[in-house]
Amino acid sequence: MQKNKKKKIVLFMPKPSKYGYYLGLPLALMEICSLIDKKKFSIKIVSANPDSDYKKEICETIDENTVLFGVSSMTGYQIKNSIEAIKLVRKKKPCIPIVWGGYHCSLLPEETLKSEFADIAVIGQGQRAFAELAEALSEKKSLGAIKGIAYKSNGKIRINPSREPEDVNNFPDIDFSLVDVEKHIIPFENGKRYINLCTSYGCPHRCSFCVEPVLSKRKWFGLKAERVLKQMEFLVEKHNIGFFGFNDSNFFVDRERIKKICKGIIKKGWKIEWGDANGRTKQLLMYDEKLWKLMEKSGCKSILIGAEGGSQEILDLIDKDTSPEETVKFAEITRKHNIDAVFSLMAGIPKYPDYLDKKKANAGVKKEIWDILKMLNKSLHEKKYHAILLFVYTPYPGNPLFEISKKIGFKEPKTLEEWADFEIIANNVPWVSKKNYAIAQQLMDFVFPYACDYYKKKHIEKLGFVQNIFHKTALWRWKHNFFAFPVEHEMLKFFRKARGKIKK
Repeated sequence: MQKNKKKKIVLFMPKPSKYGYYLGLPLALMEICSLIDKKKFSIKIVSANPDSDYKKEICETIDENTVLFGVSSMTGYQIKNSIEAIKLVRKKKPCIPIVWGGYHCSLLPEETLKSEFADIAVIGQGQRAFAELAEALSEKKSLGAIKGIAYKSNGKIRINPSREPEDVNNFPDIDFSLVDVEKHIIPFENGKRYINLCTSYGCPHRCSFCVEPVLSKRKWFGLKAERVLKQMEFLVEKHNIGFFGFNDSNFFVDRERIKKICKGIIKKGWKIEWGDANGRTKQLLMYDEKLWKLMEKSGCKSILIGAEGGSQEILDLIDKDTSPEETVKFAEITRKHNIDAVFSLMAGIPKYPDYLDKKKANAGVKKEIWDILKMLNKSLHEKKYHAILLFVYTPYPGNPLFEISKKIGFKEPKTLEEWADFEIIANNVPWVSKKNYAIAQQLMDFVFPYACDYYKKKHIEKLGFVQNIFHKTALWRWKHNFFAFPVEHEMLKFFRKARGKIKK
């Protein structure tokens, strides 16, 4: 009777940070199962979300029928949380193969497999490789012929030939029955229910700080509009979704696809909104007025733009293929169509050999921050924006800037366990001084949020008097570029720390 049971695949989506949880759909894990034969295998996806005891769930799920335990991980804390989960699996069933997927192991497969907590790595786009891997493990066959994986064999690490990225339309529709969708719906503004989707793979552009050109080889494949609308229809009708956030690396590559999606939404008569969609300035500036109106009518509310820098020098250095002037123009267009432009920006881009000199580095990074503020002042005449994201540059393995960073002092971790302690949002580079880092943090954490009218209205009911003071001082600091003696920021951090202790 035991022999007739389905083989079991158990997958884990780890926490993004020590105190944060993964709230959305575990799309990467759901997508990687698209070619798995459901007649042969049962699939269990466990997410580290606040509504479940994921450790208990993993221990209760693992049994003698489990053919593999898989994790999907970015660089940083997700590795640490994945290893914690793997230790639980190893304690219960030591011989179950441990499979890693995601950005980190795809970029550093050999280094990943040197760890005792990894047996197999799926590299890059994984749907087809993962299905072949599951079949081979269940039949106890050799892994040597499976393209797009690396694995341990007799104490040696073997990296198989790579697998070319393929059209996502070759794969079946995402199977929402793999998870309890209700547990992954996020409460949103005006009582709307928010969910995330991903409708494409890759990015055709060449940004030198990004890993996409390495993994997707500058290829992009978008799910046909009809299939996107089919997914949305299921979620609207079955789960009353009111806002769709799109996790695509680049949602707006195909104008005709966007047009069809927008027309489909309007035709269906759904009272929904959508946004958090990633796009490129130059690309979107090529959209005509008719398409912008169509996006507005269909419910587009926000577009995330990698503006990255405020000077042409920096944008050219990172191969962004755009200009600060185009960012300003983009902001004007989105404002005209009642769409929020969310700018993502970086300071501390490595300049070799200039930043070997500390004085040049301090002056250069400070200028980057000032140029960003100048560009934002031109883009945002009034502080009626949705959000501004400012990060200090962190080298990420696999791209050209990573190699440049090492030349000017960045010490990269050498093991999977060391990468687990690598904080992406921390200051990891020696050419960004403590002072410049503090200014960047103050802008990101205090000035940009509290100067924003939207943020003030959203939080005014909580400590309204303090909110008003913070709003006025944030505006004043931005106007005068005065970031010394950050009393309000320190107060804010104190409040948050105290609140965190109370919640514990």
